[in-house]
Amino acid sequence: MKARCLSLNTLTIIVILVIFSSMTAAVIIAFVVKTIGANKKRYTQRKTILEQGTSAQAVINSIQQTHAQLDDQPEVLLDLTVTMPDGKVISTVVKTFIPIINVPAFQKGNVIEVKVMTIDNEQKFEVVGSYLP
Repeated sequence: MKARCLSLNTLTIIVILVIFSSMTAAVIIAFVVKTIGANKKRYTQRKTILEQGTSAQAVINSIQQTHAQLDDQPEVLLDLTVTMPDGKVISTVVKTFIPIINVPAFQKGNVIEVKVMTIDNEQKFEVVGSYLP
């Protein structure tokens, strides 16, 4: 009788562990799927802005590396002063990946081309020449 209770307790623990493991795996899978979807949406949005956005000129006020990389290309924060085609001046910070070979062109004081598009009543900026996989 005692041996039978022990095996029932062991079986209960195994079932609890299997259920907990399955729930943990489901949460992780849901998180990964959500992250992949968000990244795909962001990539598509960036590509659309670069293809269909309005061109503008921007002066680089500062550049700061974020320590992230995509395909060995560094991610940077560019503090920009953008002059729109209508003459309006806007300050913005753009997080983007710069091909490592183009980093010298993205230094403080340099003028670069950006593309601008209004999405969901918010102006979005993308840097021409940034890295898109």
